[in-house]
Amino acid sequence: MEIAHVLRKFEAKAWGGTETHVAEVCARAPAQGVRCSVFAPGPPQAATEQIGGVPVERYGVLCPYLATPQVRRGLVAVGGNLVSLDLPARLLRRAPSLIHVHTGRRIAGAAALAASLEDIPLVLSVHGPLLADQEIAAQETRRRAGRALDLGQPFGWLVGAREVLRRASRVICFNEREQRALASLVGDRAVRMDHGVDVRRLRAGDADRARARWPALRQGPSVVVLGRLCEQKNQLLALRAFAAGAPGGRLLLAGAETDQGYRARIEAEARSLGVRDRLEFLGNIDPIGEVPDLLAAADVALVPSLHEAFGIVVVEAWAAGVPALFARSSGTEDLASALQCPDAAPEGYLVEAWGDALRSLLADPGRRRALQQRAGALVDRRFGWDRVVASLADLYRQIVEEQRLSFAEGWT
Repeated sequence: MEIAHVLRKFEAKAWGGTETHVAEVCARAPAQGVRCSVFAPGPPQAATEQIGGVPVERYGVLCPYLATPQVRRGLVAVGGNLVSLDLPARLLRRAPSLIHVHTGRRIAGAAALAASLEDIPLVLSVHGPLLADQEIAAQETRRRAGRALDLGQPFGWLVGAREVLRRASRVICFNEREQRALASLVGDRAVRMDHGVDVRRLRAGDADRARARWPALRQGPSVVVLGRLCEQKNQLLALRAFAAGAPGGRLLLAGAETDQGYRARIEAEARSLGVRDRLEFLGNIDPIGEVPDLLAAADVALVPSLHEAFGIVVVEAWAAGVPALFARSSGTEDLASALQCPDAAPEGYLVEAWGDALRSLLADPGRRRALQQRAGALVDRRFGWDRVVASLADLYRQIVEEQRLSFAEGWT
């Protein structure tokens, strides 16, 4: 059985949670009798490209917006509703058993068109807010597009971008709130699944190696934020909480800037708060070799995101033995409930509450150890990649068998 994974972005220099999820699934799926390949935007490669041992085929995209160059770059980097003219043909040449789409809108519509032409089952994973947080999604779209004029609507209509939910054999989401919202529209085709983490790799991080790589980790308590520099990840709140609750410590922000100008805003705010000399920008770091080391040297991880479909950074911190303070939003609400530890998630987005929570946690090693033990046990029970990928492979087999039976019935 061969699965074609279609992504909106699969670039080592701007890695994120969706890329981690797909790369781990592809690497572990062969043990479950499943072969995987990735289709992602970018210049076509002369030879077969691989990232982490996963075959990658690049499809072309167009940014159908009339906008300033800066806005267009931002839309291409993360949030634009792009158009691909060659994706359907590339997918059909591969003739997969199932197409698994990890993005929405027109790219998903192009993949769904290929699936319908050859009667290939389609699975859609929702890695961001969709029905449960429609206003958040709409606000983010408006913010990214700004005053850009979208000329791609005819293509969206042509490929049936608005019909992808109806066409999909299953719609996978990663939190209970989204599943309930999706079930109201697609019924039992809405499936909730977990993300996974590589527990062994995350627990093998080397704190001394991290301190040699990033000397700031040697200078007092270390507070880490992992994630793209952008409005959604909300590093500005992390900075304000740090300034209020971590005197003498260091704040390290690891991630590529995807919202143009956001780093400059953080720097300006740090100067106004008098903590610029205690703030470090690490840029995009290697998720395999560097993230475990960074977490091994951290005292606390902050995850103040405005929304998360699941909250994989929280689980990565837990797996590495680092307590996490995180915002209760969508998927992370599930994690707070599963951990049964309310003080892991400060109330709302108030700087005072976050500063108090951070100060209290940094001042109490015993509380940090207790939180680490509870979180580590939860990770072992629920979030190992082998468990997650086995469940996904079972779902793939079920869908392919349903398609086979449906085809057989059509000939009787």
